[in-house]
This record gives sequence, C-alpha cells and structure tokens, in this order.
Amino acid sequence: MAACLGALQKQRNGCRAEIIVVDNSTDGTAAIVAAQFPDVALMCTSPEQWIPELWEAGIRASRGSIVALTTAHCVPDDDWMKEVLAAHHGSAYVGIGGAIENDASASITDWAVYLCRYARYMRPFAPYVIRDIPADNASYKRWALDSCTDVRARGFWEPDIHAKLTAEGYQLFMTPRIGVRHLRSFTFIKFMRQRFWHGRQFGSSRAMRLSTAVRLAHIVAAPLVPFLMLTRIACQVFRRRQHITHLLLATPVLLLFLASWTTGQVIGYLAPTGHQA
Repeated sequence: MAACLGALQKQRNGCRAEIIVVDNSTDGTAAIVAAQFPDVALMCTSPEQWIPELWEAGIRASRGSIVALTTAHCVPDDDWMKEVLAAHHGSAYVGIGGAIENDASASITDWAVYLCRYARYMRPFAPYVIRDIPADNASYKRWALDSCTDVRARGFWEPDIHAKLTAEGYQLFMTPRIGVRHLRSFTFIKFMRQRFWHGRQFGSSRAMRLSTAVRLAHIVAAPLVPFLMLTRIACQVFRRRQHITHLLLATPVLLLFLASWTTGQVIGYLAPTGHQA
C-alpha cells in the first residue's frame, strides 16, 4: 500500500486529484495510511468484503469526472495520472485500461498469480478496443459508471459492468501507455481461495442467463477448462516472446489456480448465488 500511495502522491503536483483508500484489512494498513498519508481519504470497511465491493465504496465516495481504479499491490508508473487524463481527453471511450507488468523480485507463486490474472495485459501490445479491461489498472468516465448503478448494486464486478456498457454500444480501450507494476499480492492458499470464489461468482452470474442444457454442457466440459485457460495464457506469453521461462516454472502452480477457479465456476452453475460468497 505504501508503495502504491507514494507513487500516486508524487504525481499530484498541486492538482485537485483525490485519492481514496478503501481498506478492509486487519494488518495495520489503515494506521499506516493515516500516519504517512494524512491527506488521503481513508474509508474502513468490513473484513468480509471483496475487492469489487471496496471499489464500489470508493467510486460512490469519489467526485471526479474521471474515476481511476487500482489495488494496493499495483504501483503506478511515474506518469500514470497524466496518461490517464490524456487518454480520456477528447476520447469517446467510456473505460480505458492499461498495462500490468510483474515485479522483478516475483517468486514462482507470484508469477503464477500474475500470469493467471494479467497475462493479457503485459507489454508489449498495440492500443486496441477490448470488451473487458483490467479493473486493477482502469479508468472510467463518471457518467458511464452512473449509467450502471443497477449492475453495481452488489459491487463493482467489472465483467458485469463492462458487459452492460458494451451491450449499450459503448467502447472500452487498452493502451500500453498507462502502466502499473504488480507486487506480491497473494499467498498460495489465499489465491486458491480467491480463485474459487471468483469462479463461483462468474458461474453464478452466467447461470442466471443460460439454459439448463447449456449449463450442463459447461459442467461436463469443466475438466478441460484449466488446460484451455493455460493454453490461452501460454499464447499470450509466447506472442510477446518474454517471460517464457517464468511460465514454464510456474505452470504446476498455475494449473492448480485454474482448477480452483473452474471448481468454483461449476458450483456456481449448480447453485447460483449471485455475487454473494
């Protein structure tokens, strides 16, 4: 958290940008923020809340016409704020995402976490229109978020938000100019748990829109899903011609993470529960 906030503080340069931290940790983060960053708005919430719920609380508390999101384990590039504002200026895109790179000190587990979540967003890549940007490094026009208050009732679950925006004809955009660096974010056990609940949320959300026959077909095909997802991740890595060794070393751990997500998805199909964990 300190590295993330320190990077943001250096970029304010007297501008009116507001920084809001929504914290539900029990590791003393709130005390650190209050002591080291007194001009940052701090909101403390229940430890049971998920990151999308924290994002939603921050969005509701913010006032800017451009709302940018990230997490404590992402350190913005030195020109992050400037590039976010430049990308939105005169642009019709309602949401703009940026690159996510991994820290050089990452362990095998850290690489598995990174590749599982962010392989699509590693540099290099050319700017392009996309249907789903990474909320860990994303910014939105306020009016677009305000048009999604019904979908945001249970939190800022970005797949649902992005699906609504694109269904209404709006476009999302990815640019490598807006970058963050991913630091160690999860232990092995915590990420296995996070993947399970994320998969269950995804499965529950889709189950509400799919017929019983289609859901059963997805359940039957579930054993193949981790290997399909691994193949997609590998394609992203090989296409960029970097981090290939990290991928090979992290593959056993990565497959466990993907299997955990798939298990959650299957349970979500069988017993839809919306976004409730």
